[in-house]
Amino acid sequence: MKIQNSKRWARSGPEAFFFAIFGVFVAFSIRSSLHGFLQGNIPMTFFILNTILIALFYGYLPSILTIVLSVPLAFFFFVPPFDSFDMPTPQDSFVFLSYILIAFIAVGIVEWLQRERYKAILLSRVSASNFQLLSEASSSLKRAKTVKP
Repeated sequence: MKIQNSKRWARSGPEAFFFAIFGVFVAFSIRSSLHGFLQGNIPMTFFILNTILIALFYGYLPSILTIVLSVPLAFFFFVPPFDSFDMPTPQDSFVFLSYILIAFIAVGIVEWLQRERYKAILLSRVSASNFQLLSEASSSLKRAKTVKP
């Protein structure tokens, strides 16, 4: 059986985008509070964790928003020279491209798994409904046989 609406597993609406933006703010706050200790190391780790959590609960669109917001924030504030958009070194470019790639792969996998989970739930509900209808039909057939003389 082909399920057409397995894409609708995620809660949609402004709530999803609010939590995506709020998650970026929380990730930025955590990374900023650890900036004295971490300096230029792992600039996007907390942002990627946020992206994965948003993908897990709200789907791929809000998580893409977190990626779009996180990359410039992390680049500006947490890559030396700090608080500037100077040209990144090749190593910085590689780190950011790998973080972005990892984020998109994680979002894709989470989305795929959530759709499959939702599809299984929908199939289970359809099966239970079909079973109930068959049981009721069987009961009414048995009653019809016993009523006939």
